[in-house]
Parts: sequence; structure tokens; C-alpha cells
Amino acid sequence: MGSALPLTIVGMLLLYLPYRLSRGFPMTLRMAVLMIVATKAVLITVVHLSHVSDTGHPIILDESVDAKRYYDFGTAFLNHDIRDIGYDDLIRERGASAHLGYYVVNLVAFKFCPAHPMLFLRLAKLLLFHVGLGMLATTWRLQTTTTRAFIGYIILGAIYYQFAYHHFRNAKDDVVLSIFLMIMAVTDRTVAATGPLREKLNTRKMMTSWVIIALLTWLISSFRFYMGLALVIALAMHTVTGRSMKVVHRVLFVVVVGVGFVLFMRSGSYALVDERGGVGAALGGLSNVYGMFAVFTRPIPWQHANRLLGIPHTVYLLLLIPALWALISDFRNKLDWKLYLVGIIAMVVGGFMQDPAPRKRFIMYPIFTGWVLALGAGRKRGATEPFDPNAYFAQSSDVYAELPAVQARST
Repeated sequence: MGSALPLTIVGMLLLYLPYRLSRGFPMTLRMAVLMIVATKAVLITVVHLSHVSDTGHPIILDESVDAKRYYDFGTAFLNHDIRDIGYDDLIRERGASAHLGYYVVNLVAFKFCPAHPMLFLRLAKLLLFHVGLGMLATTWRLQTTTTRAFIGYIILGAIYYQFAYHHFRNAKDDVVLSIFLMIMAVTDRTVAATGPLREKLNTRKMMTSWVIIALLTWLISSFRFYMGLALVIALAMHTVTGRSMKVVHRVLFVVVVGVGFVLFMRSGSYALVDERGGVGAALGGLSNVYGMFAVFTRPIPWQHANRLLGIPHTVYLLLLIPALWALISDFRNKLDWKLYLVGIIAMVVGGFMQDPAPRKRFIMYPIFTGWVLALGAGRKRGATEPFDPNAYFAQSSDVYAELPAVQARST
């Protein structure tokens, strides 16, 4: 297959899917979404082609060795039919059985678009991100207001998200973030939904949501295993403390977690966890208070060699202030899976791994943004219906006519 058709397909999907997912927003905001996505796509394409023309290198290399490792993995199977590539072949080339997800993604890119696999991969990751962001923005719109939801879209999609840096490094963490956006959207609209959104759910929708969440969690664990494990633990804690969870859903989730743990013990990821010291070592990270503090606040923008990264990191640090206030002022409603997940990530990444790099805390950004958007929205949603004068006076005249004194005077 040539490269023109795959690039055309992903380009058309980039223009269609984010626009389609924003159908609940006014037309002006939908056009803004289209402009954001199109601008990113053009920028990525121009910079990529310019880089290839100037250097002759198909990838952009920096101090990270991950980009070359992923690229070499894709080139190793160039002369193989994709139908003949087995799971054992992937493990042999990868050198391990854990975290195969992004290697498989690179392999598919090389097979689908052999002339420009990295450009196709970057555009496909951009598409995945805006599909996840569109799903989450729709959830926010149903939970709060259209204006608040679109502000969240702008924060994550245009101001904060480091699309240039991470898409050109070919790192897997932006894919992890995109998958998490989908998990957050589905979970908050169904499993963790409250109020009017909860009332519209039935058993079929709830079971379907659990299946989708399970599949996405399995997928995200193939990229970063600790992320999938943290999600399972956070959702398990939510089933215990969640006010809206039914008994049958709690029991079902316990069964699913039990089966999943049995399967996990037979996987390469379990060996990876055991090699790192297991759960005990992760819990030991609780003693590293500074590490957990650093994962929220570092790296400070001016420590970056790339000064442009100071912009999104400054936005993040400023976002911490209202996010903390939203958590404290409405703690009972924030006591759900997202709060547990933030705590687990801080413990593992900050305390255990001692790696406060921004890409390690990616999933905290949409959570904090959601908290800020929801601040005060509950009170607005609980307000009375708009006053309808015609309906009021029509109802009042009917009641008034039925009063004995009125009837006596009318006769």
C-alpha cells in the first residue's frame, strides 16, 4: 500500500471525527475545534517533511533513546507479511514480553504506510488524542455547561497539551493520555455518574460501560503497566466508597478483578512487577514525601532546555491552585476513582519510581481540569427551572376560577 492513501485517510478522519464528536456544541465552537485540529496536523506535517528533507533522517532524535528503539523495531519486520508475524516474534525482537503495545503500534504504522510511517504515526496519535478529548468534552458538557466544557477543551487541546514535543519524539505517553481520556469520559458518564446522568442509565448501558473500561484499561496497561494497575485499584476503591454503586455492580467488579488478577499472574507484566519488588516496594514509596510532592510540582518550567515547554508547565502549576480549592471545597463529591488514581500515581511515580517527569503524570491534567470545571457547577445544575410567565398565569387562572368566592361572584 502506498503512502498517499493512508495519509489521506488519517487526514480526513482528523477533520471529521473531532468535528463529529463536538456536535453538541454551537457551530462557532465546532469550527474552532476544527481549526485547532487542522492547525496541529499542518504543523506536524510541515515540520516532519522539513526535517526529513534537511537531515535525511525519518525520525527526530534527542536525548531519548526510545524513538530509535521503536523505529528499529518497525524496520525489523519490513520484509515480513503482517499475517506471518506472531506474538513470539514480537517478544523476541522486543527482548521482553511486557509493554508491547507501542511496539505493535509502530509495526502497524510501518506496514500501513511504509514510505512515511512516522508521519502517519504522529497524525494517527493526534487523531486518537482529539477523539478522546472530544469524548471527555461531551461528558463535561453533560455534567456542567457548554461554556465550561469548551474551556476544558481549549486548556487541554490548545494551551496545555505539548503536542509538538511529544508527537515528534514518538513517545508512547501521549497515546496513554489519549486512552485515559476515553476511560475518564466513559467512567464519569456511567460508572461514576451522579444526579440526572445516573437516572438515565440501565443495566445494559452499565455493563457495556464496564466492558469498554476493561478493554481500554487492558490496552493502556500494554503501554504502561502501572497505569492499568492503578486504574483497576482506583475503580475497585470506587466500588467500595461510591454512593451510587449498586450491590450487583460491586459484586460483578470484584469477580472481574479476581479473574483479571489470575490472568495477570501468568503474564510478563507480573514478572516485571515482581522484579521491581512487588506491591511492598510500591507501598514503601509512601515514605518518600518529597518525591510525591515533586510529582505534583516539578519539573519547574525554567529547568527545561526547551524553553517553550515552560508555557504548558506554567499553565499546569497555575491550574493546581483552583484544582486544590475545588478538591477541598467539595471533597465529598471528589471522593471517587479519580482522587484515588491521583494518589496512587503520586505514590508510585513520585515515591517509588522517583521520576517526576511531566510525561509520567499526564493523566493528572484532565483530572485537575475536570475538577476546576465542576467547581460550582453542581449548584448551577441544581437551580430551579426558568420562569415561564405564560404557564404560570395559565395555571393560576385555572386555580383561581375554581375558588368558591370567585364562582359566587361570577354567578
